[in-house]
Amino acid sequence: MKFRSLAALAIGLMLCPAAASALELRVLSSWNESYPPRPKLLEVFLKNVETASKGDITFKISGPETVPPFEQLQPVSTGVFQLLFTHGAYHAGQTPVLFAVEAFNGDLKKWRETGVREEVDKYYQRMGLKLIALAQAPEGTAYQIILRQPVTPAGDLQGRKIRGTQTYGGALAMLGASPVVLPHGEIYTALEKGVVDGAAFPLIGVLDYRWYEVAKYLLRPTFGNLAHSILINLNTWNRLTDQQKQLMLAEGRKIEDLWFTEWVRLGDEEHRELLARGSQVTQMGEAQRAKVNKALADTLFQLGSQYNAKDVGELREFGKSKGLY
Repeated sequence: MKFRSLAALAIGLMLCPAAASALELRVLSSWNESYPPRPKLLEVFLKNVETASKGDITFKISGPETVPPFEQLQPVSTGVFQLLFTHGAYHAGQTPVLFAVEAFNGDLKKWRETGVREEVDKYYQRMGLKLIALAQAPEGTAYQIILRQPVTPAGDLQGRKIRGTQTYGGALAMLGASPVVLPHGEIYTALEKGVVDGAAFPLIGVLDYRWYEVAKYLLRPTFGNLAHSILINLNTWNRLTDQQKQLMLAEGRKIEDLWFTEWVRLGDEEHRELLARGSQVTQMGEAQRAKVNKALADTLFQLGSQYNAKDVGELREFGKSKGLY
């Protein structure tokens, strides 16, 4: 698909006089409707913008069935689509900044006060994109590990094989486990047959996949940071009126505020339901829980540096200077 030629057509159609009174923007999402942040974060944001603009700005959403998640950054940066709802891991090979920023500690207030969003935005503008919202989960609530058996007497996972992407590598190694990379669709069977002893996954979603049927133990505490992003094509952004820009940024800030508490609420709700369906909590040892967040953060910076050592090095120094790492 020739994204650049389509980009000119897309921008031209979007900005033609006939459509000037009702601006429809095409949104690309890395997830379909079954992933809770799409309806409860992205779609709430879009609806709020439509309401606040009194229908002057509307949206049409396409998901991973239209463009695969790992290929979505380019068609948005070139204007085939105007907005992107994603996670930095999906385009770390093009820029690892949103991927590596999750190594920072701190809450929503601290990230705002120290200018994390502005720092991330600076890098993405080089790629023809602008950051509209960076919706965080509270520190330490991002990820969990579900297990077929409880932790060892030492409070670790020594010798276990755990499904997990590269992101989890440092945390799993610290716990004594070995990562096994598997697609989502194969995790249930792998757990059921003992091909893996557990799976690392975000706080929300285990219930929908029904993994609790074959892995009864929930390792606690949870760990790490997680940030979903909403980006807009920079050319599209520059053509918006000042009023439209202010409106979108204001709604972006509101959805960040909402999501910071909504993530925890959804996680608590799912946790209670898992317990009701027979899951049990198994606790990480004190020595391990003191190291797990740092182990994850170090992995994010290490992997990010493999993609772009200069940008990630600058980001790390920024974080250190602000007390975020």
